[in-house]
Amino acid sequence: MFSEDDEERISFAYDANEGLPISLSLPRTGGWRDQAPRNFLDNLLPDNPNVRQAMREHLNASSAGVFDLLDRVDATGGLVFSLSPEPPIPSPTLRLISDSQIANEIDRIERTRNYWWDEDSHCRFSLGGAQGKFTLSRVDGKWYWPDMMLPSTHIVKPKPHDLPEATKVELATMRLSELCGIDTPARGEITAQRKTAYIVERFDRRLEEGRIVRLRQEDFLQALGLPTRDKYDPSADDCLDLLQRIDASGSLSYRWLERLAFNTSSANSDAHAKNYSLILDPASGIRLSPQYDAVATRYWPEFNWELTMPLNEDHAFAEHTTPQDWEDLATRHGLDGSRVADMARRMAGKVLAGISESCEGLDARMADRLNACWTKANESIEPIMPGDEPANSLDPASALPDSLGFPSSGRTI
Repeated sequence: MFSEDDEERISFAYDANEGLPISLSLPRTGGWRDQAPRNFLDNLLPDNPNVRQAMREHLNASSAGVFDLLDRVDATGGLVFSLSPEPPIPSPTLRLISDSQIANEIDRIERTRNYWWDEDSHCRFSLGGAQGKFTLSRVDGKWYWPDMMLPSTHIVKPKPHDLPEATKVELATMRLSELCGIDTPARGEITAQRKTAYIVERFDRRLEEGRIVRLRQEDFLQALGLPTRDKYDPSADDCLDLLQRIDASGSLSYRWLERLAFNTSSANSDAHAKNYSLILDPASGIRLSPQYDAVATRYWPEFNWELTMPLNEDHAFAEHTTPQDWEDLATRHGLDGSRVADMARRMAGKVLAGISESCEGLDARMADRLNACWTKANESIEPIMPGDEPANSLDPASALPDSLGFPSSGRTI
């Protein structure tokens, strides 16, 4: 239970019967940082304070505080929150959403960055991040409004008004992720009354016996116990420190380094701590989430092309990253440096080999620019192309388990 006192300090306590931690930053054994409970909740909300204010208005919430905004909404991960001590009463009917309503949602977000909710207050969801988006539930081939009782199954991201090519760039980058052998969710474009947007299947939901079930999931920033405003602060070393506290065998670390290598080679310069997540599954343990928010941000000249998580402070750009940088990073954490360097080189080769297929369907100008971005990003990594691997080479992630067991570890919501 989360509690807030009169000075807006948030505390947290587990129920005696609860067996799993809700966050790696809130272990069952206690001893977490004072700000960890607030930071955990804060990371479930949109980054932008203006968006939170819009959320308050359209949910008719009492304030833009974390308790009021998370009350009875469909939040990321496996938890739902309620200010009421009584269990929620299931809604007797599903709320069907029409094509015109979907089109209106897309149009509003395209036109106004802070407008995430429909005026009729059907939407009850919360998503972290900076880009405008909304959620839908797919039931028996139809779209419905999600809420506390009906989990969403898909996230819709209209293209930002100042980045009209964003949807196609994200689709191409996610396709490239899939071609590189990374676990990547189903995605595509949704069309409603001539309005189109990017849509992706949620990986923190699962269908069990005909019911949509929420899965416990948290991004690395939540797991580190840090607030949303610090999403660009964690380094690659910080992420590896986190993973090695969870898993001393190094299995999760090797798998995460594969994701970091892809984001580096695919020119996703903006990949920060909220772009990597862990699934906390009571049945199968802890595992990395599928890929998400993979966008070749280098496609746009106006963006900062420096890597959010450079391996070497003297090599701030992807095209300066070398095999030695990967080896040094791995060695600092007791991992096999040569194997990690070879993995990064193989990932670069897969990226280069997948460019043509990833760009299928794009106009020549977009395809040429993405080709240039991805080629430039891999200038110094010495790519190993598919089929050119030495006979005795081994991908360090190839023989690792997919998941690991859990480590030992004034108002209420």
